[in-house]
Amino acid sequence: METQYYQQISEYTDPIHHRSLIQTLPNDIEQLCGFVQNLLVHAYWLGKYDVEVEDSVKHSEMQTRYAKDILNLAASKSALPINKKRIPSERVVSICRDFSLILCAVLRTKGVAARTRCGFATYLTPELFEDHWICEYWDQGQSRWIRVDAQLDSTHLQELNIDFNPCDVPESRFLYAGDAWQLCRNEKASPAKFGILSLNGLPFIKGNLIRDLFSLNKIELLAWDTGWGILPHYMSPILNTDEMDLLDQLAMVSKESDVLKAKQALASQSGIGFPVDWSLTMAPSITDLYAQYS
Repeated sequence: METQYYQQISEYTDPIHHRSLIQTLPNDIEQLCGFVQNLLVHAYWLGKYDVEVEDSVKHSEMQTRYAKDILNLAASKSALPINKKRIPSERVVSICRDFSLILCAVLRTKGVAARTRCGFATYLTPELFEDHWICEYWDQGQSRWIRVDAQLDSTHLQELNIDFNPCDVPESRFLYAGDAWQLCRNEKASPAKFGILSLNGLPFIKGNLIRDLFSLNKIELLAWDTGWGILPHYMSPILNTDEMDLLDQLAMVSKESDVLKAKQALASQSGIGFPVDWSLTMAPSITDLYAQYS
C-alpha cells in the first residue's frame, strides 16, 4: 500500500502535458538523472557552468513551485524538446529541492514509487551537515528505498570529490531531518554543524523536519516555505518543552519514514498542518528570505 501511494502523482509533481514525453524516457535511473540535470542548473553553482543571471531572474526561477511550471519554463528556454541536450544557460535556475522534485515527478509518471526527502548531506561542505534534498525510489528487486541525488552531475562529482554512487547514496551520507534531530538531541552531534551558510542549529533542523513530514505526505514544499503554526519564520526557535517533546516525536516519524503517522501529524497536530485560513501563497519568497538573513 505504501508503494502504491508514492506511485501516484501529487499536485506538485504532476508534469501535466509533459507526461507523454516523460513516458518515452529510458527507465535507467542514471539516465533519468541526466534528463533532470540537462534542464536545471543550481543557483549556487552558476559560476561553475559560466552562467550569468540577474538576481531578480534567479529568484523568480528558484521560486517555481510545481514540476509542470519548472518543465514549462525549461521548454521556453530552448527551441529543442526538453529531452534534447542543451547548454547550461538554457536551464532553469534551481536548488536541490527542484532536482529532487523533477526526478520524483519523472519516476511517478513512469509508475515508480518515489518521494522527495528533506534533510542534510555530509558531502557538500567539509565537516558540515548541509541543508539538502534528495529523491528516493522503491526498488522492487531489492525491496528497499534507494536514495538518489539528481543534483550530482559530472561537475559536482569532480568538484566535490564524490566517492559514492549518486544513484545510490549511502544512508550515512544523507540524513533525513529526523535523524539529524535525534543526533543532536542525543548529543552525538552539534546543532551548529547543521544548516547552510550562516544559518544553523535546532531551529534550522526543526524547519527541515517539518518539511520532511510534508514530503512524506506528498506535499513537496519549497525549501523556505514558512509562515504557519510552529514554523512562523525560517528560523523559528523551539518555544517550550511541549514543543520540544512534539518535535522529538516527529523526528521518529521522519527517521522511520512512517507514512501513516506523518499523515496523522498533519491532520491532527496543532501547529503542524496548514491552518484553514492559510495557504502557501502567503509564505515568504526566496527574495524575502535573502532580505531578512543576508
